[in-house]
Amino acid sequence: MSTPIGSLLIAIGFVVCWSSGFIGGRLASEAATPVLSLFAWRFVLAALLVGLWWWLKGSRPLARQEMLRELLTGSLTMGGYLLGVILAIEQGVNAGIVALMTALQPILASALAGPWLGERLSGRGWLGMIIASLGMGLCVVGDLATNATSPPLWSYGLPLLSVISVTLGSLLTVRGPSAMSLPATLTIQLTGAALIFTLAAWIGGSLALPQTDTDSLWAIGWLVVLSSLGGYGLFVASLRQLGVTKTSTLVYLTPAVTLVWTAAMFGEYPGLWALVGMAVAGFGVAVAIRSARKSDPTPRAPVAHRAPRTWSTDETWDVARTASFPRSPYYENPAQRP
Repeated sequence: MSTPIGSLLIAIGFVVCWSSGFIGGRLASEAATPVLSLFAWRFVLAALLVGLWWWLKGSRPLARQEMLRELLTGSLTMGGYLLGVILAIEQGVNAGIVALMTALQPILASALAGPWLGERLSGRGWLGMIIASLGMGLCVVGDLATNATSPPLWSYGLPLLSVISVTLGSLLTVRGPSAMSLPATLTIQLTGAALIFTLAAWIGGSLALPQTDTDSLWAIGWLVVLSSLGGYGLFVASLRQLGVTKTSTLVYLTPAVTLVWTAAMFGEYPGLWALVGMAVAGFGVAVAIRSARKSDPTPRAPVAHRAPRTWSTDETWDVARTASFPRSPYYENPAQRP
C-alpha cells in the first residue's frame, strides 16, 4: 500500500485501532478475570492467530538475532507500553486522561529520531508539536474538571513510563528495519508482550485461567481483534510506510478518538475545554505532519561515507550533509582506476 491512498488508509486505521486499546483496558477492568491475566491470555491468543497466518503463508527459519530483536521490540511497544496504561486505568485514572498523557510520546520520539535516525522536523514542525501539546493540555484540564474519581498521584506517572517504553521500541524498529514478513514480526512481538504480562500477573499473584463471563469474553475479543491484530498490525505497517516521526505524530489524534469511544460506549462526554483542545491538537498535528522533512526509515549504506562529495554555493551545508553520497565509479570497478 505504497500509494497516497494506501498510506492514508493505514494512518486512519492505525489511529482508530490504537485508540481502541484504551477502551479495551476499561472493558478489562470490569471483567471477572484479573486484568493482568486477561491481557496475558489476550496476547497468547493473538500470537496463536497471527502465528497460524504466518504458517499458512509459508514460514521460514529465523535467525536467533532476528527473533531476540523482535521479542525485545514487542516487549517494549506492546508489553511495557500497555502495562503502564492498564495499571493506571486500574488505579482509577480515566481512560481518556491516559490517552492524553501517552500522546506526549511524539515529543520524545521526535527529539530522539533526529540524532538516531536522521528524521528531522523543521521549525514549523516543532511549532506544530507545541500547538498539539497545548491542545492536549486543554483536554486534560477539561477532563480533570469533570472527573469524579481520585486516583493516587503516583498513578499518573505510569502512562509516562509507557511513553518511554513505546518510544524506545519504535526507534528500535526503525533503526534497523527487519527483513521479516509482517506475520512473522507480529507473531514474535505478540509473544514478547505475552511474556511481559504473564510475568507481571505472576508477580502480582493474579495469574489465572480466563473466565467465561460475558465481560471477560467481550474484553478479550475486543482486545484481540481491534487492539492486537488491528492496532499493532497497523502500527508496524505505519512505521514501515510512514516512518517513526509521522507515526508518532498520529498518536496525537488518539485521545480525541478515545474520548469519542468513551462517550459512545460509557456515556462520558467531554467538556467544552476538551473539545477546544481536540481542535487545537488536530491543527497542530496537521502542521507537524506536513512539515516532516523525512519519513523514509531506510539508513544510508556505510560505504556511502567513503566517497567525497561537493555541493553548490546555493545549497546549505545541512542539506548536503543529509544527502546521499554516491559511490565513485572507480570504487565499483577497480579496472577503471587511473
